[in-house]
Amino acid sequence: MATQEEFERRWLLLIKRNPTDEEIAEVLAYSEEIGSSLHSVWSSFPHRWEAVQRYRARKAELSVRPTEELRGIMERFRASRARAIADDWADDLDDSFFEAPPIDSDEHIVYELLKEREKAAVVAAT
Repeated sequence: MATQEEFERRWLLLIKRNPTDEEIAEVLAYSEEIGSSLHSVWSSFPHRWEAVQRYRARKAELSVRPTEELRGIMERFRASRARAIADDWADDLDDSFFEAPPIDSDEHIVYELLKEREKAAVVAAT
């Protein structure tokens, strides 16, 4: 598995105007890995970037709220999930229900903010 630096360097080789013979050989040697990553990036473009934009905007909005309010919001998310699981007597919940919430969802952002505040409180206490 390539390191992040190797991965980035190989991507940059793809747009280089006059690659050397060694650079061409390297790109060809890793063509499957490069092709797979290109497909992954292309298939999520621009949706992934839009999600990051929404995440940052919503995090800025939620970050001004008091910790207790965020805890209440998180508790409502947990209670809602617990109810859905309890009510799922026919096992009809989609598998996506059990996946992590999307990065731009309030559930993800509130969880992240609470973790950041807990960490900051521990650091401040020491």
